[in-house]
Amino acid sequence: MILSFDYQLKPAMLSTIIITGSLILFFIVLYFFIRKVDPMKKTPLWLVPFLWIVDLINNFVKENIGIRWKKYAPWFLTLVIFIFFGNISAIFLLENPTGYLIVTATLAFCSFVVIQLSGIVSNGIGGYLKGFLDPIPLMMPMNLVSEVSLPISLALRLYGNVTSGACISILIKGALGWFAVPVMPFINLLFDIAFSIIQVAVFVILSIIFTSMKIKDEEKIYS
Repeated sequence: MILSFDYQLKPAMLSTIIITGSLILFFIVLYFFIRKVDPMKKTPLWLVPFLWIVDLINNFVKENIGIRWKKYAPWFLTLVIFIFFGNISAIFLLENPTGYLIVTATLAFCSFVVIQLSGIVSNGIGGYLKGFLDPIPLMMPMNLVSEVSLPISLALRLYGNVTSGACISILIKGALGWFAVPVMPFINLLFDIAFSIIQVAVFVILSIIFTSMKIKDEEKIYS
């Protein structure tokens, strides 16, 4: 008996694989270019944008996470890069993966795991569980609901904003008809790039802030 499998990748999965593979290849090549840069000489102009975004993420994570910032910065930078290119993937004629709830839910769940593990590492299991009883034990159900709603809100916020932007673009295109030809490039530039940057910032900043809330205050001091 011969078993046959007729399985096709969903558009969101295919786009995710292409984006991830392309980014991995790009940063491997970038690594070898950076290795050739002499730190004693003037920074090449092409390297400035990369240094700027890395420095921006590092400084924000330092201010909010504290002494363990080096363990968190690569994760949050990865979120920034993937979500941004996922949001603008339509420019490259790919299906937008962040326009699918399963993708945004996965990203939100990963952030949720990082947030909860941060609380356990910083406070210990006992201190982490005790936090659900603050300020009084009667608040435990509300605290649990608050924790569960966190990944749901992150997932729906990103999904909703990306989807609504696509819907608005389609409505404008339909309303303008042939007049949409000269107008749509600017509309797409607005929704695909400008709004994408905003959604990346919202998702990552909220993830960093919620992570910071789980860490003890004395560990947030970075010198």
